[in-house]
Amino acid sequence: MRLVTYSLSGRNRVGAVIKNFLVDLNLSYSAFLESKGEPSPETKADLELPPKMKSLIAKGMEGLERAKEAILFAQQRDFRIPGAVFSLSDVKFKAPVTEPSKIVCTGLNYEDYRIKLGLQYLPVPQIFLKAPSSLIGHMEPIVIPQGYGVIFHEWELSCIIAKTCRNVEKEKVGETIFGYTIFNDITAHDIESKSRELQPWGKSFDTFGPMGPWIVTPDEMPKDLYNLRMVRRRNGKTEADSNTKNMQFHFDDIISFVSSFWTLNPGDVVTTASPPAGPIAPGDTIEAEIEGIGVLVNPVVSSETNLEYAKKVGLT
Repeated sequence: MRLVTYSLSGRNRVGAVIKNFLVDLNLSYSAFLESKGEPSPETKADLELPPKMKSLIAKGMEGLERAKEAILFAQQRDFRIPGAVFSLSDVKFKAPVTEPSKIVCTGLNYEDYRIKLGLQYLPVPQIFLKAPSSLIGHMEPIVIPQGYGVIFHEWELSCIIAKTCRNVEKEKVGETIFGYTIFNDITAHDIESKSRELQPWGKSFDTFGPMGPWIVTPDEMPKDLYNLRMVRRRNGKTEADSNTKNMQFHFDDIISFVSSFWTLNPGDVVTTASPPAGPIAPGDTIEAEIEGIGVLVNPVVSSETNLEYAKKVGLT
């Protein structure tokens, strides 16, 4: 399944993308139950198929099975369920998970980027946290503050955590993954370059976390996660072409390491770092493509910002 969060009448809801349609899973499942003469889950205190992504994830296999029933029902009705099926061109995508408790990012994990930077790997994954408030979705604009230096586009194969977990053995990491998505770790490169102590600031500006366009469940991903083509484009031009085979640490390494010290929760995001990154500027449209997932697209705009802090760190 390709699972999305989209906006309907100002409220975020969970859907599935099938062909050129978006099926609202909660509403389609309600229609399915009604067709069987059963009450709609909307009338129950405990929704049988929640309308929010984190709640759906927390339902585990039960939630996924009901999501499949909702999709099958929509297909059987030729995608004609009033108020529950939409054309993709008519919906606004949000980040697939809008409020994760954590975004766990990984740095310096691709050999092609390591060589370009001339750095050495750490003996453990190089992890850091990025603010969940930075998240935006497919086609939403990245807003660059004027006067704060060069901004880089880092594009990363990422996963969504399926359940609360701690001290996960490497051999069991697959059991903790709900699905896979693309995460763009947009970075204020000049701020980060000033000092590692400034990295959290430069990583977590509002809109600096594009994610999506959807979550792909493991059963629909290519069997070899570590041989996927990755392409970064700016204004239609390919600026980097890499492959997940260039990773040093895989999901099993990263999640096992992270969960030794931090509890991971349903809906948390874990990234695997970026191949060679590059600058972006207002007026650009950037694309991040990963084989098996799709293409995440975001326009880039600018905003006026208080320059006092840029001056204090020597950016202007």
